[in-house]
Amino acid sequence: LRPERENSPLHLLLELSIHYSTVTRNKENPYQYRVHGKTKVKNNICSFSGTITVRKAMLRKERDDPRYQQGTVICDILLYEDSMQAYSGTIKGTLTSNFYLDKTGSLRYDAIVFAGDGFSNNECIATWTSYKTGKSRKCHWGDFRIPESGDLDVGVGEFIISDKFIRNGWENYMLAWSGDPDNAAVQQARKLENDKWWQ
Repeated sequence: LRPERENSPLHLLLELSIHYSTVTRNKENPYQYRVHGKTKVKNNICSFSGTITVRKAMLRKERDDPRYQQGTVICDILLYEDSMQAYSGTIKGTLTSNFYLDKTGSLRYDAIVFAGDGFSNNECIATWTSYKTGKSRKCHWGDFRIPESGDLDVGVGEFIISDKFIRNGWENYMLAWSGDPDNAAVQQARKLENDKWWQ
């Protein structure tokens, strides 16, 4: 979720997609990971590189499933989009991810309550700052819900875009995930949503 370009009013909230192509641990700092990937807003795609640094990790006392120990990791994220590309800048913020430990003690993505109302994970609250103007804008994302998205998200049990924002690039998303899955237009919309745009 990011305002359009550098000079857009805050009410023009657009769909932001982010893809990590590589994630490698920093040999000099085991709590830091070097990342590369791409961001996409409308048809504007930018390459980025940066770091995700673990600041805090904790196991939770409560469990959604008694078989698994669940936890949360809080990280600092700093990404640099390619300054030679259009509408590029830096992204700085905090990423919160939930995990669980499987029977072997390995960390796994926590989707234990995936079917439950309000499920979300990998939530990032960040600020995007334009190289060109130096102006900063909110830049938030997450799996299945966007944190601190204000009145963009009007859903109760799931992510639903407010009608006043749909025309800001959310049309295909809403058709894909709110329509009849047997409808040809919905199937095409889902194909576009699953397109590997970063390749």
